[in-house]
Amino acid sequence: MKEFTRALYELFVKQGLGLSQCILIMSRKPKQDGVSRAAQTIYSALEKGSLFSNALKACGDIQFDEVYISFIRLAEKNGNLKAAVSYLLKKLEREADVRKRLFGASVYPAFVIVLAMCACVFTGVYTKTADFNLLAEYFAALVVVCGAAFFAIVKFLGNDKLYEAFVAVDFLLQNGIELSEAVGCAVQVAGPSDRVGKLFETAGLRLSYGMDLQTAFCCKKRILQEAFYYADTGGSQKDLFGRIASYLESEKEKGRTLCLTLIEPLFIAITGIFILMVLMTFFMPLINDLSLI
Repeated sequence: MKEFTRALYELFVKQGLGLSQCILIMSRKPKQDGVSRAAQTIYSALEKGSLFSNALKACGDIQFDEVYISFIRLAEKNGNLKAAVSYLLKKLEREADVRKRLFGASVYPAFVIVLAMCACVFTGVYTKTADFNLLAEYFAALVVVCGAAFFAIVKFLGNDKLYEAFVAVDFLLQNGIELSEAVGCAVQVAGPSDRVGKLFETAGLRLSYGMDLQTAFCCKKRILQEAFYYADTGGSQKDLFGRIASYLESEKEKGRTLCLTLIEPLFIAITGIFILMVLMTFFMPLINDLSLI
C-alpha cells in the first residue's frame, strides 16, 4: 500500500499527471509486482466509470484499509485528491518508521537473551551439572519477563493513535471538511473499539449538541489536558488540532527517547539476573561439595 501510494504521489502530485494516466503508467511497470497488478485492476475499474475510492475497495492485489478508502472518498467529494494522497503517504511513512523503530529496538534484546540461553546450556552440558527440566522452567520465566518488558517498549515506541487522530482532523479541517465529519473520520483512524476512538466518538456527539471543543474532548488524560491548554494560548481555532497534534508528538518523542536509552541496561539487568539464578541453582551445590573436600 505504501509503495502504491508513493508511486501515485510521484506521478499525480509531483508531476501533475491525470489520475487515470498515473494509474495506467503504474500498471505498465517493466517489473510486474503487486503495485502494477493492483494498478491494472484499478485502471480497468476507472475505465468503466467507477470512482477511484470504489476501485480501491474492489482491488484484491492490495488490501486498502477502510481509513485509506474513507480519505480518498472524502477527497473526491471535496475535490482535493492530491492533498489526500500526500497525507496518506505521510501517514503510511510514519507507520513504516514505527515498524522500523520497533525492529531496531528488538534486535539487541533478542541477541542478549539468545546469547544468555546458549551460554547457560553450554556451561551446563560441559560441566554435566544442569537439570534441563529446571533449566527449561528458567527459560520460560525469562521469556515471560522479557515479553512483558518488550510489550511496554512497544507501547512507548509504537504508533500514537491519539496523535494520528488529531492530525487527521487537522488535515480534514484544512481541506474544508466539516468538524463533525472530520471527527468521525478520526474515529476510524484510531479504531472504533479503541479508547482513543471512543474518545473522539464521544467528542463528536458532544460537538453535535453545541459544546465547545475543550468541553467536548474533556477527559482525565493529563497529556490531553495540557495539549489543549498550550494549544489554546495562541493561534486560531482553525489550526487548533494541528497545534494539539504537535504538542502530543513532542511529548511522545520524549518518552521514546527515554525508552531507547533504557532498553540496553534493562535487558542486561534481566539476563544478568537470569544467569545469576542459573549459576546459583546448578553450581552452588558443586562449590559446596568442593569446599568440604
